[in-house]
Amino acid sequence: MKKKIFIIIFLSFNFYTTAPYTNEIEIYADSIDQDLNGNIVAKGNVKVIDGEKILTSNIVVVNKNQGIIILPKEFNYKDETDNYYYGTSGEFSTDFENAEINNIKMLLNEGSRIVGKKGYKTGMQDLIYKGVFSPCKSKIKLKNFICPIWQIEGEKILHDRGSLFIHTKHAKMRIF
Repeated sequence: MKKKIFIIIFLSFNFYTTAPYTNEIEIYADSIDQDLNGNIVAKGNVKVIDGEKILTSNIVVVNKNQGIIILPKEFNYKDETDNYYYGTSGEFSTDFENAEINNIKMLLNEGSRIVGKKGYKTGMQDLIYKGVFSPCKSKIKLKNFICPIWQIEGEKILHDRGSLFIHTKHAKMRIF
């Protein structure tokens, strides 16, 4: 009787410990190396996957000591709710909760867009500096140019993904 209980406990413990960790990320690339500082350097068609979150770029540097992913070149990132972030450079935390993005362009899952000089992603909020928000569903064609009927420009734009709320500081609304 004691042997059976021990085997069941051992097997259940072994099964529990071999389950995948929730903080693991997968990296796919044409080449993956390690530099002298212990950073992982992935080059060529890099794809970093964490569940439903996907980050793609041509070069990605993962600093394990600081827990950050450095993106020296253009990249795009899709979060778990199908919001897309594009930037010319930036860095993410390895859990993708925090980010700093230069020349940010966001395509939100409902179709609206936010563009700005610099953006910060913290949890469920995005803060965009010198940005423009546009619904992009309402468009009008002027000669060969398609533009939104209205857009809001602001010094700072706070986007709360949890409550689907946008707050703008020093705002200007442009119509047509």
